[in-house]
Amino acid sequence: MKLFKTLLFITLLLPLGCKNDIDINAPYKDVAIVYGFLDQNEPIQYIRIQKLYQNSSTSNTSEGANIADSLYFDSLVVKLVNIVTKDTFTCIKVDSIPKNLGFFSSAKNTLYACTFPKNNLANELFELRIFYPKKNALFISRTNIVKDAVIPFRKVVLKTVPANHIFSFKFTTAKNAAMYDLTIRYFYKEMDAADNSIYEIKHIDYSVAKGKLYPAESDRTENIGSRTYIDYLKLRIPNDVTKKRTSIGITYMAYGGSEEFQTMLDLSSPNLSIAQKNPEFSNISNGLGIFTSRNYVSTIMEIDPFTVSLLGDELPNFID
Repeated sequence: MKLFKTLLFITLLLPLGCKNDIDINAPYKDVAIVYGFLDQNEPIQYIRIQKLYQNSSTSNTSEGANIADSLYFDSLVVKLVNIVTKDTFTCIKVDSIPKNLGFFSSAKNTLYACTFPKNNLANELFELRIFYPKKNALFISRTNIVKDAVIPFRKVVLKTVPANHIFSFKFTTAKNAAMYDLTIRYFYKEMDAADNSIYEIKHIDYSVAKGKLYPAESDRTENIGSRTYIDYLKLRIPNDVTKKRTSIGITYMAYGGSEEFQTMLDLSSPNLSIAQKNPEFSNISNGLGIFTSRNYVSTIMEIDPFTVSLLGDELPNFID
């Protein structure tokens, strides 16, 4: 799963304030909870929109949380507007994607989906407009679209002599990107030793950088020790004489996140100060949550023939 795709939005479970005289059953106010990440490389954009949950005075939290209708608005008009081109894209309500089991009801999982054309050369600003006709309520947020990073095609060369040999992950950061996860994915074919027609394609991910801040639109280089990388692969491929293996290839991957995403991660990281409460992040007007952008790109690299042979010698049950 892409970086940034598996996040727990803790605002759903936290109280909104802590005044001593708060009335937990005060008159209900409709508040949208939004979770949306636009990615120009995805064919469909999905946005989760729920409403702030408040149980009644006659039911406890767990009882109310199992009522799916208490988590969603009964009607919404959701649109994405490209502020630069003035194009408007209407989002369609989608109920067909199942929701994982959890504290809140999984009987219903409402998302809003739409598409928009990719234009990697344009510096685009998108506005999310959520209108709730029943209460004449409008929830708004904006984000700049993170563009594609550039990972140039190159030959990957690993060496164990000299012992400090390095190889590089080179890339150019994208417009509107503030942080990156960088990954090297090594693919290999694992065959049954008795019958090579029975096989699986497997991969191992090596993290080069995680949540690292980079200036936008800049050339960057991260160096990896060849010996360190080979040892990492060896630890994750078990010795098994019933198998034969061979190298397939290496792919460099970059997951870029926006400034809003960086801010959210910073605020949700562990607080080591005496005051343990972190400020809550939200960029939704009249609501709570996050509406932002991310981007994923990858490039398949060439593996040097010497490197293929070296991995065949170093890794268990390889026949290269």
